[in-house]
Amino acid sequence: MIQLRVAVFSAFLFQFFTAVIAFAKPPTVTSIFPAGARQGAELELKVADVPEIWPSSVWVDHSGIVFKPNKEKKGVYNVSVDLNTPVGPHLVRFYNNYGSSKPCIFFIGLADEITEEEPNDKLNAAQYIKKNPIVVNGRLGKNGDVDSFTVRANRGEWIVAQCFSYSLDSPVDSFIHLHNDEGVKLAFAPDTQNIDPLLAYQVKETGDYTLSLAGLIFPFNATARFHGSMHTVYRMTISTGAFARNTYPLGVKRGSKTPVHMVGWGFNDKGGARAAIVNINDQSSVAWLGGKNLSAPVPVLVGDLFGHSEIEPNNTLNTALDYNWPSAIHGRINYDDDEDRFKISVKKGSNILLKLRASEFNSSLDPVLRIEDQDGKQLVRDDDSGNRQDAKLDWRAPSDGVYLISVSDLIRTGSDSHFYRLEIDQPRPSLTAIHSPDRLIVDAGQSSEFTVTISSSGGFTGKTYIIVKGLPDGVSAQIPATEKGGELKLKIFASEAAKAANVPLAIQVVNSNATLNCLSSASIGMDKAGGERLINVVDHLWLTIKAKQSDSEKGPK
Repeated sequence: MIQLRVAVFSAFLFQFFTAVIAFAKPPTVTSIFPAGARQGAELELKVADVPEIWPSSVWVDHSGIVFKPNKEKKGVYNVSVDLNTPVGPHLVRFYNNYGSSKPCIFFIGLADEITEEEPNDKLNAAQYIKKNPIVVNGRLGKNGDVDSFTVRANRGEWIVAQCFSYSLDSPVDSFIHLHNDEGVKLAFAPDTQNIDPLLAYQVKETGDYTLSLAGLIFPFNATARFHGSMHTVYRMTISTGAFARNTYPLGVKRGSKTPVHMVGWGFNDKGGARAAIVNINDQSSVAWLGGKNLSAPVPVLVGDLFGHSEIEPNNTLNTALDYNWPSAIHGRINYDDDEDRFKISVKKGSNILLKLRASEFNSSLDPVLRIEDQDGKQLVRDDDSGNRQDAKLDWRAPSDGVYLISVSDLIRTGSDSHFYRLEIDQPRPSLTAIHSPDRLIVDAGQSSEFTVTISSSGGFTGKTYIIVKGLPDGVSAQIPATEKGGELKLKIFASEAAKAANVPLAIQVVNSNATLNCLSSASIGMDKAGGERLINVVDHLWLTIKAKQSDSEKGPK
């Protein structure tokens, strides 16, 4: 009998510790709700796929965003956002002693925020928006779900609704309908921000208007019904006042005080902070700007080129204006069949790198970029070699002379929303690096491997070196020879005595005299077939070190 009891007890212990081991895995948080907050806010945030080991620790890319686990509610964090936290998207990563989740996007805004309230599937059951601008945090929680919101607008005002869903890595291609109080559909907005919608409608009569949000699953499958799930999270900004779509110019020179104007809707009606002075000194390539009485932050490009604004008329050979280069030119294709031309002087054999950036900033322009001689003869042309639908040319001048750069729309349309930034530069030596995966787990006494791929451009011919920064005590990196670049295998070794750790590692690639450097990045999120998200890469490798277990922690043999 005693032997039987011992056997039963041993079996119980085995099952218990087996279960414990089974639960010993990294958090698999794939979405958070809400997916953002305003500056200065305090809120409760829920994670989908609640980690079995609770609570998980949290890393955030800015110290002004603090997550504290709620002791009474599993899967809930109390979040506070400092008033000085930069607006725009941020990354949040959940981790424990066994690894980490992928990063989630958490957006910091300026407007007041509310949570969607069900039931709101039908026009006559829409959630009433008492004041705006407002950010609605919601979920398309089930298949067939439609979320509706009613707003009051006066004649002449613009109703603007901007939704971030796919941009936050939600698996949905969403769209917005606008109806009047009689149920008549007035407007429809599909893809604007990648596959996310932005609707702008000027009201003809004072009254109540209803916005309805729904979406199809992404990536697409054979089911044509509206999609919803616990992961189909969105943030929709609704406004009848000043709403900025972009800045003009689209970019600023790093370290220079640059005046920019907010471009969008409603500025003439209710005003708003239309002008701003931008001075950014850090290494960001994109910054987010907000202003008083504006409903949503907008991105602005940060670069190293001095900027000019186009001056009309400039659509003919005779009216094209001379510009010194390297420089950036900001302009618009204002009307149908408009074409902007710029003159530059070039020496024989000089390489010119032209980048026309428009669609990445949600411009309506599908640009065509051409280089012509002084007689207007086309020498080279490009349509879609840049990001998304943008254009790019790398060209060598056949002789000394003055050449014309031409910008137009592919289907010859134009409007105030056909804005662009033309960068005229020479190819410069540069380095880029990507690593895979974005997370690595190493057991004490063992090693794990990851890949770094180094690429160069602009005529770079030097040697490269990799530096791994942030390694914890007892952990080292084995770095192969990197002179030729390409795909390299790196190993992270953890000694037998290495303690448990979770740290972001910086993988820096430099040339021999340290005049060039770059941080390796890793792709995150879903398949990019739908376009770019608000954040697409991380500039660190997340490292988890699993310490050796003591005999007492190992359980029964």
